[in-house]
Amino acid sequence: MAASRPTFMMIVNPFAGAEHAGKIWPKIEVQLKEQKVNYKAVMTKHPGHGVQLARNFALQHKLDQSWVVVAVGGDGTLHEVLNGLHQGGGDQIPLGYIPAGSGNDFARGIKLPTQSMAALQQLLEVQSPTNLDVGVYKNRLDSHETLFTNNVGIGFDASVVHAANDGQKDHLKKYHLQSSAYVFSLIKAFLNQKGFQLSVETAQTKQRFSHAFLVTTTNIKYFGGGVPIMPIADLRDGKLDLVVVEQIGILRFVKLFVEMLTTGNHLNSTVVHHFRTSQLHLETDLPENGQVNGENIQKQKFNLSFWVTQRPFWIAGP
Repeated sequence: MAASRPTFMMIVNPFAGAEHAGKIWPKIEVQLKEQKVNYKAVMTKHPGHGVQLARNFALQHKLDQSWVVVAVGGDGTLHEVLNGLHQGGGDQIPLGYIPAGSGNDFARGIKLPTQSMAALQQLLEVQSPTNLDVGVYKNRLDSHETLFTNNVGIGFDASVVHAANDGQKDHLKKYHLQSSAYVFSLIKAFLNQKGFQLSVETAQTKQRFSHAFLVTTTNIKYFGGGVPIMPIADLRDGKLDLVVVEQIGILRFVKLFVEMLTTGNHLNSTVVHHFRTSQLHLETDLPENGQVNGENIQKQKFNLSFWVTQRPFWIAGP
């Protein structure tokens, strides 16, 4: 006898993916109604609204096991919903995801279809939740705790995100060239990003870098819209992967980036350093740009502690 299907709370960011989510949502809703799915839906209206909606839902339903909360949007939407559930005490409410953003790295990381309608169908076929690793970081300066599904970046990749998010995508949207924003942002960020001093501490080692350039703590294989920065990342191993790339010239960096996209041999480079650990501490001497799941973190001196937890996701099992 098949398990009864839960009721879905859909938190939809209609602005995600250059408003792709808003355009695909009516088609999703048609399918939900045709298949007689029990659901409710709310739309986010501004950045941070997904956190508020998920938190309020969790406060009311955290003891009710009949619900699944589904983020419909991009990796940033997923990030907001994840943290809203956490803030409302809803860490045991299963979290589903229908990718409708521009990057959709988490979907790639869990081998979920990046096409929204295909992901919806898979979501509706799931019969029980699956536990996956979630990264957690705390800023030692203010003790604020944040969960993340994808990655946290300091330096170059964060500068790319800041440049792409600071109006460039909106400027190119009307020409249907939003993805070009990342190309322009790559160039701008490489020219502007300087090497910086970084301290890394794990349970096994302490290391200091004088010219760190790209610093990414990742829970999944991908960042930046499908770039496989850590091909061996595992969402079930209870560990995070830290990649530190030291500052190098542009030609060598291009070669490294091509290897990252194609062979994975970038991990063998002498300027690439890999740490796999369940606990981690990072500290920068000067303010740097930061990003989490493709969303800006305010430029600051970072003093971050990382660890791993698990939570239930409404996705197909391994």
